Amino acid sequence: MAKKPHKFHSLLHSADILEKRLATLLTPVGITTPQARILSVLNRTGEVSQTVLTERFDVTSGSMSTMIDRLLKLGMIDRRKNPEDRRGDLISITDQGTAVLNEVRDVWQDIDEMIAEKLGPKNAALLAELTRELKFALGGRVPGRDLPQPSDQTTKRRKTHET
Repeated sequence: MAKKPHKFHSLLHSADILEKRLATLLTPVGITTPQARILSVLNRTGEVSQTVLTERFDVTSGSMSTMIDRLLKLGMIDRRKNPEDRRGDLISITDQGTAVLNEVRDVWQDIDEMIAEKLGPKNAALLAELTRELKFALGGRVPGRDLPQPSDQTTKRRKTHET
């Protein structure tokens, strides 16, 4: 008796293809997908501890340190000692980081439009809804969504894409 094909393989394969296209489109911007997600969270939440970022992104502290160091070197974020915990650092997005994030959002929009072009607008919307539902059903979350948000008086931030 032949086994039925595993249905999730198409989802994984599609995700791999999209990830590679996204990486290619982000190359001229000079940023990786995980770094773009960090900028997006910092833009949404304001200053946050590096430890919290590590936990929310579910990566090792070494991986987060590497990404933070690269973003610092590129001038996209600032880091300062946490006055409440001198062993920890607080991370925030810079104006340059915000400008790069705007370019990233353009790339994200291009990916959304490509999906809509390939599937049609209704199916693309349905895909987005179902993958979001699956993400949360599997225990996923939007990094930074549960963190305190900066006041609207501090800065107006564009919230068009979740990470």
